[in-house]
Amino acid sequence: MRLIHRARAALAACALLLASCSAPRDPVTECLTGAVAAAEKRDADGVMARVAEGFRDAEGGGKADAAALVRRYLGAYESLSLTLSDVAVARGPAAAQAKFKVRMSGKPRAVGGLDGLLPRSSRWSFDVRLEAGPGGWKIASAAWSPLDDGN
Repeated sequence: MRLIHRARAALAACALLLASCSAPRDPVTECLTGAVAAAEKRDADGVMARVAEGFRDAEGGGKADAAALVRRYLGAYESLSLTLSDVAVARGPAAAQAKFKVRMSGKPRAVGGLDGLLPRSSRWSFDVRLEAGPGGWKIASAAWSPLDDGN
């Protein structure tokens, strides 16, 4: 009986691997999911590796400002879980516009009262522009806003 369960598990794993190998890869989506994966690992350098040098946010902040914000935010949490949803991408050969929502849940650090100030969960709406370059697709600009619980 155990052998049958192991064989089924092995077949399922092989099927998943084959499906993932044959699925076409989308470099725009991979840029976004890579940034999310790095953030979940609390790897600010990994997040910022997906941000273009000429990055601008909606308020005119540059890449250095974004890096400082990412480092502060990731440093304030012991753990993070991020989920992308409602991803819509309009792409051209050298640029793409992506709109999506992010659900964040995490455990704020119990230092300096952060655990009483920072949310354990929140939802955000993002509108980002990505550009293709020699190092792959990078986030060139971004705007974000918090969503109500009803959205």
